[in-house]
Amino acid sequence: MSKSILIGAIVVLVTLAAALFYVASRPAEKTPTVMVTPKQTAFQKAVGWKPDGDVTEGEYDQELELAGGRFKVYWRVDGEYLYVALVGRTTGWIAIGFEPTKRMKDADMVIGWVKDGKATVIDAYSTGETGPHPPDEKLGGRNDILSYGGSEKDGVTTIEFKRKLSTGDKYDKDLKPGSTIKFIFAMADEDIFTKKHNVAKGSGELSLRG
Repeated sequence: MSKSILIGAIVVLVTLAAALFYVASRPAEKTPTVMVTPKQTAFQKAVGWKPDGDVTEGEYDQELELAGGRFKVYWRVDGEYLYVALVGRTTGWIAIGFEPTKRMKDADMVIGWVKDGKATVIDAYSTGETGPHPPDEKLGGRNDILSYGGSEKDGVTTIEFKRKLSTGDKYDKDLKPGSTIKFIFAMADEDIFTKKHNVAKGSGELSLRG
Protein backbone atom coordinates (compact mmCIF):
# COMPACT_ATOMS: atom_id res chain seq x y z
CA MET A 1 0.00 0.00 0.00
CA SER A 2 1.39 3.37 -1.04
CA LYS A 3 1.94 6.12 1.45
CA SER A 4 -0.71 8.37 -0.11
CA ILE A 5 -3.39 5.64 0.07
CA LEU A 6 -2.56 5.00 3.73
CA ILE A 7 -2.79 8.68 4.57
CA GLY A 8 -6.18 8.90 2.77
CA ALA A 9 -7.54 5.93 4.70
CA ILE A 10 -6.44 7.46 8.01
CA VAL A 11 -8.16 10.77 7.13
CA VAL A 12 -11.42 8.92 6.31
CA LEU A 13 -11.29 6.97 9.58
CA VAL A 14 -10.58 10.09 11.63
CA THR A 15 -13.47 11.93 9.94
CA LEU A 16 -15.85 9.01 10.59
CA ALA A 17 -14.83 8.79 14.24
CA ALA A 18 -15.35 12.53 14.72
CA ALA A 19 -18.83 12.33 13.16
CA LEU A 20 -19.86 9.39 15.36
CA PHE A 21 -18.57 11.16 18.48
CA TYR A 22 -20.55 14.31 17.61
CA VAL A 23 -23.79 12.36 17.10
CA ALA A 24 -23.35 10.36 20.31
CA SER A 25 -22.57 13.43 22.38
CA ARG A 26 -25.62 15.44 21.28
CA PRO A 27 -28.43 15.56 23.87
CA ALA A 28 -31.51 13.59 22.91
CA GLU A 29 -34.29 15.75 21.52
CA LYS A 30 -37.24 15.99 23.87
CA THR A 31 -40.68 15.21 22.56
CA PRO A 32 -42.73 18.39 22.94
CA THR A 33 -45.31 18.20 25.74
CA VAL A 34 -48.82 19.04 24.59
CA MET A 35 -51.21 20.32 27.24
CA VAL A 36 -54.65 18.85 26.64
CA THR A 37 -57.48 20.90 28.03
CA PRO A 38 -60.43 18.72 29.06
CA LYS A 39 -63.71 19.50 27.40
CA GLN A 40 -65.90 21.72 29.49
CA THR A 41 -68.72 20.01 31.28
CA ALA A 42 -72.30 21.16 30.87
CA PHE A 43 -72.03 22.71 34.33
CA GLN A 44 -68.94 24.74 33.37
CA LYS A 45 -70.64 25.99 30.21
CA ALA A 46 -73.75 27.06 32.06
CA VAL A 47 -74.41 30.65 32.96
CA GLY A 48 -72.98 31.48 36.38
CA TRP A 49 -75.35 30.91 39.27
CA LYS A 50 -76.44 33.95 41.26
CA PRO A 51 -78.96 33.82 44.12
CA ASP A 52 -80.64 37.04 43.06
CA GLY A 53 -84.23 35.84 42.66
CA ASP A 54 -83.99 36.00 38.88
CA VAL A 55 -83.97 32.68 37.00
CA THR A 56 -82.01 33.24 33.79
CA GLU A 57 -81.57 31.04 30.74
CA GLY A 58 -78.83 28.46 31.29
CA GLU A 59 -78.64 29.04 35.04
CA TYR A 60 -80.23 25.65 35.76
CA ASP A 61 -80.09 22.31 33.96
CA GLN A 62 -83.54 20.98 34.83
CA GLU A 63 -86.98 22.23 35.75
CA LEU A 64 -90.33 20.86 36.82
CA GLU A 65 -93.77 22.51 36.84
CA LEU A 66 -96.45 21.35 39.27
CA ALA A 67 -99.77 22.44 40.78
CA GLY A 68 -101.15 23.56 37.44
CA GLY A 69 -98.21 25.86 36.86
CA ARG A 70 -98.45 27.60 40.22
CA PHE A 71 -95.19 26.04 41.42
CA LYS A 72 -91.93 25.52 39.54
CA VAL A 73 -88.63 24.12 40.74
CA TYR A 74 -85.36 24.59 38.86
CA TRP A 75 -82.14 22.79 39.82
CA ARG A 76 -78.67 21.65 38.90
CA VAL A 77 -75.80 19.81 40.59
CA ASP A 78 -72.03 19.95 40.09
CA GLY A 79 -70.91 16.87 42.01
CA GLU A 80 -70.62 18.70 45.34
CA TYR A 81 -73.40 21.28 45.49
CA LEU A 82 -77.11 21.51 44.77
CA TYR A 83 -78.50 24.75 43.33
CA VAL A 84 -82.25 25.28 43.47
CA ALA A 85 -84.81 27.93 42.51
CA LEU A 86 -88.38 27.74 43.82
CA VAL A 87 -90.92 29.85 41.94
CA GLY A 88 -94.49 30.10 43.16
CA ARG A 89 -97.55 32.20 42.50
CA THR A 90 -97.79 33.55 45.99
CA THR A 91 -96.72 36.53 48.06
CA GLY A 92 -96.15 34.34 51.10
CA TRP A 93 -93.73 31.55 51.93
CA ILE A 94 -92.71 28.75 49.60
CA ALA A 95 -91.05 25.49 50.66
CA ILE A 96 -89.55 22.24 49.47
CA GLY A 97 -88.89 19.12 51.57
CA PHE A 98 -86.48 16.36 50.51
CA GLU A 99 -87.09 12.66 51.14
CA PRO A 100 -89.97 12.55 53.66
CA THR A 101 -90.68 9.13 55.13
CA LYS A 102 -94.45 9.55 55.56
CA ARG A 103 -96.35 12.65 54.52
CA MET A 104 -94.14 15.45 55.94
CA LYS A 105 -92.29 13.41 58.56
CA ASP A 106 -88.48 13.52 58.39
CA ALA A 107 -88.49 15.87 55.40
CA ASP A 108 -85.31 17.93 55.01
CA MET A 109 -86.96 21.28 54.34
CA VAL A 110 -85.99 24.65 52.93
CA ILE A 111 -88.52 27.42 53.51
CA GLY A 112 -88.26 30.94 52.11
CA TRP A 113 -90.13 34.18 51.60
CA VAL A 114 -89.52 37.79 50.61
CA LYS A 115 -90.67 40.75 52.68
CA ASP A 116 -89.93 44.41 51.95
CA GLY A 117 -87.48 43.27 49.27
CA LYS A 118 -85.48 41.08 51.64
CA ALA A 119 -85.33 37.30 51.29
CA THR A 120 -85.31 34.94 54.27
CA VAL A 121 -84.45 31.25 53.84
CA ILE A 122 -84.58 28.66 56.62
CA ASP A 123 -82.94 25.23 56.78
CA ALA A 124 -85.63 23.23 58.60
CA TYR A 125 -86.70 19.68 59.44
CA SER A 126 -90.19 18.23 59.80
CA THR A 127 -90.49 16.19 62.99
CA GLY A 128 -94.03 14.88 62.36
CA GLU A 129 -96.38 13.85 59.58
CA THR A 130 -98.02 17.28 59.58
CA GLY A 131 -95.14 19.22 61.11
CA PRO A 132 -93.93 21.12 62.93
CA HIS A 133 -90.82 21.96 60.93
CA PRO A 134 -88.45 23.96 63.15
CA PRO A 135 -85.06 25.21 61.94
CA ASP A 136 -82.29 22.61 62.16
CA GLU A 137 -80.50 24.80 64.70
CA LYS A 138 -83.44 24.49 67.09
CA LEU A 139 -83.00 20.72 66.99
CA GLY A 140 -79.25 20.78 67.57
CA GLY A 141 -78.28 20.80 63.90
CA ARG A 142 -76.82 23.50 61.66
CA ASN A 143 -77.98 25.97 59.06
CA ASP A 144 -76.42 24.49 55.91
CA ILE A 145 -77.80 26.94 53.37
CA LEU A 146 -74.58 28.40 51.96
CA SER A 147 -76.05 31.15 49.77
CA TYR A 148 -79.56 32.37 49.07
CA GLY A 149 -81.61 35.21 47.66
CA GLY A 150 -85.05 35.96 46.36
CA SER A 151 -87.54 38.33 44.82
CA GLU A 152 -91.25 39.03 44.84
CA LYS A 153 -92.84 40.57 41.76
CA ASP A 154 -96.34 40.62 40.27
CA GLY A 155 -97.63 38.09 42.79
CA VAL A 156 -94.78 35.62 42.17
CA THR A 157 -92.14 34.69 44.76
CA THR A 158 -88.76 33.30 43.71
CA ILE A 159 -86.31 31.79 46.18
CA GLU A 160 -82.83 30.58 45.18
CA PHE A 161 -80.43 28.67 47.40
CA LYS A 162 -77.27 26.57 47.42
CA ARG A 163 -76.27 23.74 49.75
CA LYS A 164 -73.88 20.81 49.76
CA LEU A 165 -75.26 17.52 48.49
CA SER A 166 -73.84 15.93 51.63
CA THR A 167 -73.67 18.31 54.60
CA GLY A 168 -72.89 15.85 57.39
CA ASP A 169 -75.80 17.23 59.42
CA LYS A 170 -78.23 14.54 60.62
CA TYR A 171 -81.12 16.90 59.89
CA ASP A 172 -80.12 17.14 56.21
CA LYS A 173 -80.64 14.33 53.72
CA ASP A 174 -77.55 12.92 52.02
CA LEU A 175 -78.27 13.68 48.35
CA LYS A 176 -76.15 11.44 46.15
CA PRO A 177 -75.14 12.60 42.64
CA GLY A 178 -76.95 10.62 39.95
CA SER A 179 -79.79 9.59 42.24
CA THR A 180 -83.46 10.51 42.04
CA ILE A 181 -84.94 12.03 45.18
CA LYS A 182 -88.54 12.53 46.22
CA PHE A 183 -89.71 15.88 47.49
CA ILE A 184 -92.79 17.62 48.79
CA PHE A 185 -93.62 21.29 48.33
CA ALA A 186 -96.08 23.80 49.73
CA MET A 187 -96.98 27.50 49.62
CA ALA A 188 -98.91 29.92 51.82
CA ASP A 189 -100.16 33.46 51.34
CA GLU A 190 -98.33 34.93 54.35
CA ASP A 191 -94.68 35.47 55.27
CA ILE A 192 -94.99 33.40 58.45
CA PHE A 193 -93.51 29.95 57.97
CA THR A 194 -95.52 28.48 60.85
CA LYS A 195 -98.76 29.37 59.06
CA LYS A 196 -100.39 26.38 57.36
CA HIS A 197 -100.00 26.09 53.58
CA ASN A 198 -103.17 27.36 51.92
CA VAL A 199 -102.11 28.10 48.34
CA ALA A 200 -100.81 24.79 47.00
CA LYS A 201 -99.01 21.60 48.00
CA GLY A 202 -97.84 18.44 46.30
CA SER A 203 -94.89 16.20 45.55
CA GLY A 204 -92.46 15.31 42.80
CA GLU A 205 -88.99 13.94 42.04
CA LEU A 206 -85.63 15.50 41.23
CA SER A 207 -82.99 13.73 39.15
CA LEU A 208 -79.56 14.69 40.48
CA ARG A 209 -77.63 14.06 37.32
CA GLY A 210 -74.65 16.32 36.85
